[in-house]
Amino acid sequence: MAYLNGLFQYFYKENVEMDITETRRNSRFVKVIVEEILKYVHSADQRFSINKESVGSFHSYTKVSEADEFDFSVVFDTGMKHQWLHLHQKPFYELDSKTKKVIHSQNPLPRMLLKFPLLVNISVQKWKPQGLNEGPNCVTMGDFIVPILVKRQFKTLVCAAVDHINKTRTLSYHSYQVIVQNLNESPAITIIIRQLEGDDISIDMAPLLKLQLPFQSEMRWQPDFGWPIPGAKWPSSEKVHQMFAVGINLVTTDLLYWKLSFATCERELLKDIDKDGTCRRKSLRIIKRLRELIWCPTEVTDGLTSYHLTNILFLECDRYPEKHQWRMCLLGERILSMLGRLLEHIKEKHLPQYFNRRMNLFVKKSHQSLDRAGIYIKQFIDQPEKYLNNQLCNDDTEKCKD
Repeated sequence: MAYLNGLFQYFYKENVEMDITETRRNSRFVKVIVEEILKYVHSADQRFSINKESVGSFHSYTKVSEADEFDFSVVFDTGMKHQWLHLHQKPFYELDSKTKKVIHSQNPLPRMLLKFPLLVNISVQKWKPQGLNEGPNCVTMGDFIVPILVKRQFKTLVCAAVDHINKTRTLSYHSYQVIVQNLNESPAITIIIRQLEGDDISIDMAPLLKLQLPFQSEMRWQPDFGWPIPGAKWPSSEKVHQMFAVGINLVTTDLLYWKLSFATCERELLKDIDKDGTCRRKSLRIIKRLRELIWCPTEVTDGLTSYHLTNILFLECDRYPEKHQWRMCLLGERILSMLGRLLEHIKEKHLPQYFNRRMNLFVKKSHQSLDRAGIYIKQFIDQPEKYLNNQLCNDDTEKCKD
């Protein structure tokens, strides 16, 4: 196992660690761009906060290889205090299949598992005197806020902000172009910074309703998330209470329903996960890089994702909660254990979300793509030294060509 640990450490150094100079440069650049965009967006619609929530792999220190993807949540302020009760009312709207407009319906929106409408009756009344929700700025149907309307409004303002940036070039960076991609099923608006020198940088900005809903309450509307597990030793009780304070938010993944978001909780759980000198984060980053290089070609978009691997790490920490079980000398053992766990979930086509055990993260993924990844993972588990040595030899060959 000592030899395997050494191979993983060398693989980490050669394939996982990011260039510090490039990382700092890109991070500063993105910070300036995002701040300019949000300043413009907030001036046009003050319900979108000028402040941002930094989420995703880069901001939880689990990004691998290159600092080329950055994720932010942009808070949309409803101006009211929300409870689970507000997610269990009946709205009367639907999406017109021809015009793609949200219209009134005769029947209530059907109830869905883990997807919700949101009542904002107090918000609607607050917005009226200021005209914040009139005409093209309207994001509601009746007294309900509609995800696709929020997302469309946000994209309209982001496009205007980007157009302003491209025209004025007020930044100290000149050799770039900022492009807004078309809307897709993701809750985020994707912005591409195309540099004349250097690789493209991708920025995802997703509208977020920061409701901070409780994980546990006495209300009958409260879903059972299955977290935290009673008697669990990980995370610590202090960290659990921190998660309770962060709470659960909503994002615009669906057109008509709001979906639960645990992104802020996940970031908080990850960012100091190795404060006791353990190898948890390193294990995750190595597996994420192996996914990119060996198990999931870039053209496969309907299979295994880095988010799946993050949840595998959390589940592994549940199973092995003690500090001594994550010592650096056990790096190889923990990685192989995580891969074995992942393989079982692939076979079952069921991977629970860590913070919401009712949610199957594989539910919309291609079984064929998952099975193909499973074959590669099984081969790696059987002969990890062989695959790591082959990858490192390929790296050396590429360096010689350069």
